[in-house]
Amino acid sequence: MHLLISSARSPLLNKTGLAVINFGIIEKIVLDILASHIGFTYDIIPPRDILSPGFLQPNGSWTGTTGQLQRKEVDMCVTMSAASSSKSKILDVSYPVVHADSVIVVPFPKETSRTWFGISSFQISAWIAMSVTFVVIIVVSWIIVRVNHSKLDVMAPTLSYWVVFYFGLCTLQGTSLRGSSTPFRIVCIVSVFGIYITINYFTASYTSILSTPVFKTAVNSIEDSAKSTTVKTLLIKGSSTDEHIMSSLDPTFRMLANQMRLYPERRIVNALTVDDISTIVKDNSVLVMAQSNAESVIENSYKINRKCLVTLAEKTFFSRPQVFTYPKNSPIAKEIDYDLLLMHQAGLIQYAERTAKSQNRCRISDLKNAQAHKIAPLGRREMSGSLVIMALGMAISFFIFLVELIVAKMKKAFARK
Repeated sequence: MHLLISSARSPLLNKTGLAVINFGIIEKIVLDILASHIGFTYDIIPPRDILSPGFLQPNGSWTGTTGQLQRKEVDMCVTMSAASSSKSKILDVSYPVVHADSVIVVPFPKETSRTWFGISSFQISAWIAMSVTFVVIIVVSWIIVRVNHSKLDVMAPTLSYWVVFYFGLCTLQGTSLRGSSTPFRIVCIVSVFGIYITINYFTASYTSILSTPVFKTAVNSIEDSAKSTTVKTLLIKGSSTDEHIMSSLDPTFRMLANQMRLYPERRIVNALTVDDISTIVKDNSVLVMAQSNAESVIENSYKINRKCLVTLAEKTFFSRPQVFTYPKNSPIAKEIDYDLLLMHQAGLIQYAERTAKSQNRCRISDLKNAQAHKIAPLGRREMSGSLVIMALGMAISFFIFLVELIVAKMKKAFARK
């Protein structure tokens, strides 16, 4: 038996400039196993118009591989896609081959500055609580010492003295409790204990922050993409994700579909025919596609540029089975489906997925984990926050020093008069 089989992906389709992606490798492996077990040969017949499942035209005809099936030019299409109700009248679908999630390919973000990351060691509520506690301790100490000194008719230290006193205690400059009353000593001991815990927690938290790179992607989810007014979302025209978004009643997908109708140029057809996907996904553009294929094009981009220019947004969406397709009432559908079921049971589909899986060296979560576990000297980027605080502290101290000199000279001048 000899079959004419439609495919829009490499390596089955040997076309110059067409990127080899995970789905294409899976399709090749599965098709060869089916051909060997059932005993058929095949020729690959690519669509003449668009290398994708295709889309419906105003005259009722379809483009891409779907158009080939509609015109019965081929016996089967192995370019995997999600089943769609809009195509049910012109084609049949196979037993599920694999499952896939949709993802968003985004430009690789620049690492966020760590200059003020010390502040993020505690939540705002914790900073407020510590500030209130600091003020309460100062007021309590001032009251205790003031009452004790009033009994002895001795001038008590001012409130500003206690601000400086506890500031010195918090910054580990030390103090002496010799000759102090018991209530005041208790206040100091409690405050020192609280300061000890706070400083140790701050040290651990700040060290963790310094050792973990911080990246902020253009969008983190499809909801972010739909709501953003600055990010331009791109779809692969004719893909199953594109078809789902354009026909969905989900509010988020409807927002994206309205954007596509307003800017039809954002439904592109050349995402898989470029050598480097970063030439499409750049600046404020993001591209929606199947996760397995996205990992392939990201890895291809990394190999070309030797650095990460694109990566994946954090959240996936639209998980669905991927199927082969046949012309309506195809005589080979039953036998192919039965063998696909046997391949699942034998683990051959899982073997194909493992063989095709790309290494994604630009996954942000993996980069964070690798950096967090990496033992290496801290660099200027990691120490920028500490250096800025030290510079500001020295600048402020020098300014206060000048003010004190000026005040001292003014007092001396007035004293002479």
